[in-house]
Amino acid sequence: MKNTFLLVVTCLFLAACSSEISKEKDASLPNTSIQETTTENVLDLLYLELKEQRPELIALEKQIEEVDQAKEKTLGDYKKYNSKNEQYYLTANQHLSNIKDSLLRNSVELLLNKSQYAYDQENAAMSLAVAQLENRSANLHDHQEALKIILTMNLMEKYQKKQLPDDTEYQKIIDRYNQSIHAADSLLQAK
Repeated sequence: MKNTFLLVVTCLFLAACSSEISKEKDASLPNTSIQETTTENVLDLLYLELKEQRPELIALEKQIEEVDQAKEKTLGDYKKYNSKNEQYYLTANQHLSNIKDSLLRNSVELLLNKSQYAYDQENAAMSLAVAQLENRSANLHDHQEALKIILTMNLMEKYQKKQLPDDTEYQKIIDRYNQSIHAADSLLQAK
């Protein structure tokens, strides 16, 4: 029980000292987006820095934005078109139930089904194109995310190597803890 208490106190003290050492070390470093971030998206900040340095990344982002806008416009037009057709056939089938003459209702139903079948056949190619469009869009955005990760990874690895805290101060504090623990144990045994 006493060792657990000492371990908890030791951990708390180490955490507090570690935080102070990190703050002192960060204060002495030049400003970069990595050091300035706390809860922000480090990857996006690094990628933003890269875009400022590499015009080809800006051009790619613009190209992606333009193709996304074109996709949304095209899909919007198709969705309106398809929605009107689906709505028509749904409403027509509801109106069909209002026809009391069963022979006439069956004839109209046959015509309606034939029309809907023809629409479905003609629309099949368009539905396939829409699915391919969505697939290509998802694929492009996957590539975009992979590019961001791969390009920023190098910057992050450089940061990791250059900014790794020196463990000398940590070791000194650990030694002080060990001395304090030993002193506490000595006092406990002397009791």
